[in-house]
Amino acid sequence: MTALSFYISSTKNELIKLKRTFAFWLTIISALLFPLLFFVAYLLKNKNLVPEIGINPWERFMGTQIENSIPFLIPMFIVLITSLIMQIEHKSLGIKHLFALPIPKWSVYFGKLSIVILAILATYVYYYVAILISGLLLGLIYPDLAFLNFQPEYVKYIHILFTSFVASLGIIGIQFWLSFRLKNFIIPLGVGMFLAVVGIIISQAPESIYFPYSFNVLSVSLGDEMPLTFGVSSVTIYSVICFLITSVLGYIHIRKMNVK
Repeated sequence: MTALSFYISSTKNELIKLKRTFAFWLTIISALLFPLLFFVAYLLKNKNLVPEIGINPWERFMGTQIENSIPFLIPMFIVLITSLIMQIEHKSLGIKHLFALPIPKWSVYFGKLSIVILAILATYVYYYVAILISGLLLGLIYPDLAFLNFQPEYVKYIHILFTSFVASLGIIGIQFWLSFRLKNFIIPLGVGMFLAVVGIIISQAPESIYFPYSFNVLSVSLGDEMPLTFGVSSVTIYSVICFLITSVLGYIHIRKMNVK
């Protein structure tokens, strides 16, 4: 088999395993949580949220929702989903079984890493679609909210969410390496949650631009005020660099790993 065949086979196997776990449903639950809360809030306070004539209600509905949920939801979600996916293997001694198979270790590592990334990316997609559907439903239930009279700025919010996703790669790389290396589910989960909270707390400090767990918060909160490096968002570049470094270090680690 070619290297690509090994990778595709490992990724497919990981996807099949993911569908049978709570981690799969967590991607959907996490994506629906905040859109559902905003939907209920608009239902209860619809009279107070009727926009002025000529004002696009989608701007407030989508902007406020993303600004208040993504910086807090995504770091926590990444820590939890990564820990859960890897715990499946550690709990059932699946790592030993995988490394006993006649397949390259790198295909196991990067196949599972790809599934973690796809799960997080899928959550972003579900989240975006859930916001749009909830807005349309509100427009049908309460026409005065004017959701059906305007179009949301699709590209603008896709760009915001995609930037947030790229800014999350650094956390993904760190958490995946920790979760892959440590058998105890609590340690990577606890460390990740602690660092995620720290990232939120220090996000107002200028130095937070170098702290991976603050990248997601900064990507949304700073917006157009984000510092640029070579014309590209600084946290985006730092996040990708962090992801590449941790992925390479993780690969080096599993090459030397002697599973018993």
